[in-house]
Amino acid sequence: MTTLILAAALAVGAAAQEPIGAAPAVGGILNLSCIEALASIGQPKLAGVFSFIPENDSPAAFADLVAHDAKTLKKYVEKMEKDFRTAGGVTDWDHQALMFALNLFSGPLAPTMDKPSGKVLERMRSLSTAPTMSLQQIVEKRKA
Repeated sequence: MTTLILAAALAVGAAAQEPIGAAPAVGGILNLSCIEALASIGQPKLAGVFSFIPENDSPAAFADLVAHDAKTLKKYVEKMEKDFRTAGGVTDWDHQALMFALNLFSGPLAPTMDKPSGKVLERMRSLSTAPTMSLQQIVEKRKA
C-alpha cells in the first residue's frame, strides 16, 4: 500500500512540473561575440547549442570548450590577437572567456585538459591585460 501511494505521489509530482502539451524550452538570444568566437574556431554550428546557455554563462562555457583542445584554443587566441592588433583591444565577452580559460589551466581540472604550449599561455596572459571594447568598436576599426 505504501509503495502504491509513493508511486502515485511521484507521478502527480512529475506531471505538475511540466504541463501537458508544454512546448520544449526555446533558445535565447546569442551574444554576437559568441557567434564570432565560434566562427573563429570553425564551429559556427554550435551557435544553436550556445543559444540554450544563459548569456552571462556563455563565456565560461566557451572557455571550457576551447580549453579541452589545444589547437582550437590556439585558433581562438589568434583571433583575439588579430583584434588587438587591429583595434587595440578585445571584446568584454572575449576577455571573460579568456579569463575563464586561464583559470581552468591553473585550477584542479588542469591535468584533464590538453595543456597549450608555453607560447600560447604567454599570449593568453598578455591578452588578459588588453583593454576591452565593444564588438561594434572592433568591427569599425577592422573596416578602417
